[in-house]
Amino acid sequence: MAEYFGSSKPYVLMALIVYMIYRVLLRVLYRNGRMRVPVVHEVGMALLAWWLLTLFSASVSPALGFSLKPSFPGMNLIPVYGTIRMVKESGVGALFGAFLKYVPIGFLVPFLFRRSRNPGKVLSLCGSAAIFIEVFQLFMPSMAVRLDDILWALFGGFSGYFLFGLLCMNITGIERMATVKRSRGRQVPAPVRLELELVFLLMLLPVMVQGTRLEMARVQEVRAQEEQQAKAAAEAKKAAEEAEAQRLAEEEAKQLKVADSMPELSVEAGAAVLYSVDDDLILYEKAEIDQETPASTTKLMTALTVLKYCDPTEKLTTGEEITRISDQASNASLKEGTTGTVETFLGAMLIPSGNDAAYALATYTGRKILGKDSASVDEALQAFLDAEKDLAAELNLENSNFLTPDGDQADGQYSCARDMIRIARECLKNDTIRKLCGAKSYRGLFDNLDLTYKNTNELIQPSSECYYEGAIGMKTGSFNDVKCLVAAAEIDGKTYIAVLMQDGDPGRYQDAKTLFDYVAGDSGDGGEDMPAEE
Repeated sequence: MAEYFGSSKPYVLMALIVYMIYRVLLRVLYRNGRMRVPVVHEVGMALLAWWLLTLFSASVSPALGFSLKPSFPGMNLIPVYGTIRMVKESGVGALFGAFLKYVPIGFLVPFLFRRSRNPGKVLSLCGSAAIFIEVFQLFMPSMAVRLDDILWALFGGFSGYFLFGLLCMNITGIERMATVKRSRGRQVPAPVRLELELVFLLMLLPVMVQGTRLEMARVQEVRAQEEQQAKAAAEAKKAAEEAEAQRLAEEEAKQLKVADSMPELSVEAGAAVLYSVDDDLILYEKAEIDQETPASTTKLMTALTVLKYCDPTEKLTTGEEITRISDQASNASLKEGTTGTVETFLGAMLIPSGNDAAYALATYTGRKILGKDSASVDEALQAFLDAEKDLAAELNLENSNFLTPDGDQADGQYSCARDMIRIARECLKNDTIRKLCGAKSYRGLFDNLDLTYKNTNELIQPSSECYYEGAIGMKTGSFNDVKCLVAAAEIDGKTYIAVLMQDGDPGRYQDAKTLFDYVAGDSGDGGEDMPAEE
């Protein structure tokens, strides 16, 4: 009900102006015709005008949605059925509303106008208003057109007329209380004779004018919103296309370009790749995507994952996770309770190939990823491995599956030479990893432990027969008799990476030198001595 009466609010000001002009003109005509107008008549007319304004604003305002195309499918011309449906959809209150809207009109019309005290005239007026409303609502898609609304309007109008009749029977003189007293012998002007009809039309006028203005404003706003949405959609589409283009460019950048022709080199490794970092070009490859055992070269991937989530200066303390390494695994001589920076632990993992350091770093990083310091070792390791898989996708690894942080072989763990090139290329971009991988030795200065480590990579050890001038790293790997090596060297101002998998000792170093010598234009021989185990 509050919504019904509140619907007239946008039209009140214009209706008030129209009504006041109308009443002033009538007052002039009343005075010229020497007619007496009771105050009750003015009050009753104002009440009738307000009630009609409310009725029209809630029923036929174009602001409720107007269309030039009538919606005949929405009509319901079956008596009673429309009422039942209305009650089901809107409740009993809607039924009383359809009835009560016309009760005041049925009462006020005979109360204010002597010539309209015929029930036929009252019903004709209410019925005409209801028919006009229902016909107009055919062009309003949001409104339901029902024959029953006309019937309820007639019933409401008759009820109001009946109420007026009861008051006349019980209150003496009420039928003369609000009627205009006219002077005999004077002609009544048309505006006075049509006072009732004019008030209907004049209250409909502001509803139509203001409602049309509101509807036009709404349509313009909708169009503006649609244009804005279309613009936003176009911008979003453009942004999506640019993002897709960027993604494709990034994917293209991740793809390893291959030289048109390959040299014939004597390489003992089961799988090998030689890659120019500066030219972004594979110069030589052999069984480049075959699944091979990565062994401790996995620690390069572990280092990348750790530094994605941790700062090198952060502190961590080892726990029982360092006891999970196998008995024969290489280690960094760490103990439970050893505390140090992430960088120190990285040195302990990359230089002596410490599996215990790898587990300590993976556990710490996994807990940080989970945001839960109390997470169990298993939970932390799983979180770390999940993050490592995400990083593998970012690096576009095509044939790798890492299941342990230290590279100790597990069923289903593998990588390929091309993927190790991608990992090594990313490692060289990181100053911390590049510095550690290129160190001949490293002092692991923990808070409660002081250790010095020697790099397992013989290519960077000047005292080794396998030493290669210009070598800058990176990582060795061993699993029983299977050896692998990720090597990097600077030759003639350019950086090159060589990956050897499924190799032996000292074959992996000889193969690396063969590849680097090919770049340098030299067929130099590799050393023959067996390097130290990692």
